[in-house]
Amino acid sequence: MKWIQLLIPCLLMSTITCGFHSLKFLSTGWAKPGDRPLVEQLTVFDGVPISYCDTVTKREQLKPTLESQKLPENCDEASLNIIDSLNDISRFMNSTVYVVQRRRGCILSANGMMFALEAWAVDGMDFITFDPESQRWTSQSPSAIPVEQRWNKNTLMNYAYRHFIRVECPQMIQKIQLRPIQQETELRVFAKPIVDTDQALLRCHVTSTDKSVSSVHLIGNGASRASWIIVTGPMPAEDGSVILRLTAEISLSREDDTYGCTVQTGSHNITVFWDGTTLDGRTLLYHSRVPWKMLTVIFGVICIVFIITIISCATICLLKCVKKKSSPPSRVDPQLLEQFTWIMESNASPDLHNVIYSFTRGTEPNRELQNRWGMSVVLRDQSYYDPDYFAHQIDGAHP
Repeated sequence: MKWIQLLIPCLLMSTITCGFHSLKFLSTGWAKPGDRPLVEQLTVFDGVPISYCDTVTKREQLKPTLESQKLPENCDEASLNIIDSLNDISRFMNSTVYVVQRRRGCILSANGMMFALEAWAVDGMDFITFDPESQRWTSQSPSAIPVEQRWNKNTLMNYAYRHFIRVECPQMIQKIQLRPIQQETELRVFAKPIVDTDQALLRCHVTSTDKSVSSVHLIGNGASRASWIIVTGPMPAEDGSVILRLTAEISLSREDDTYGCTVQTGSHNITVFWDGTTLDGRTLLYHSRVPWKMLTVIFGVICIVFIITIISCATICLLKCVKKKSSPPSRVDPQLLEQFTWIMESNASPDLHNVIYSFTRGTEPNRELQNRWGMSVVLRDQSYYDPDYFAHQIDGAHP
């Protein structure tokens, strides 16, 4: 297994740089209760998918990236191997197996050295591996021990597996040719807002046919303040390109912060800065550091205070209008009104006059009217008690 561990980093990089060609057959079989098992197989050459086959069509569907046609026309043998293994493994594990994965193939170096690979996984966990030199199986899980013992006794199957990965696979490698691919690298930078926060997820998506592309970096004066950064890839795509992705959590509270990404290729670097938009072109606005929930609470309190103020002002105005409005005059009997008028004319008391007037008019005592009646009484009294007045009256009466 050591040689596999040494080759994995090399295969993630350019196969040309490492001097290797690899051909791998990735098979997956799954069984649902009550349904027949299904199988799919993807053939990959130097990290580029070149063919696909399943149990429905049972014919290899060659990819446009493949120049030559030196591949098997169908995947019948691989499908039978997977289906038999599903039944075999389920029986010896005394449990239901839903998914079986198989990875087999070969790696051929420039100096002619060849390495073979045959490994199985069950329900996503390493299960058992095959050594083509000794034609022996080695369990990778305690549950695989019964299967290891049974498969080691099947010498005919083991010989066929060894012949395929040691003889047929290297022969296919020498006949496979890929179409020339123009080396292009595309870098897109966009963001996705995080709901109810002033944060966003910045994403730098790299698609490249240049196998020398291996890293992408976050740049800009706000890069050091990013909460976290995750880089995934390079991962192979179906069209022969590789994909890298950088994701970072950034803040939208500082308008002077800039963010971008740089991709390193074999010949030059590509740099793109974020223009403040999302994947669909919408613009993300910068926000203050006050959380949206707090702003909502503040706005609600302001609205409540405003409404209470309006209601209070309206109530005060209404009360003032009610006070200013005169009470309707009382209805007084006409005969009583005539008697009150005679009393007012014959009585000299201003207070009594004011009371009678208030009663007949339905108002508070009128101070102005009271003063007028007081003056009239004073003038009349002066007339009654003026000696000259009485002398004049006497002289007039007795000439």
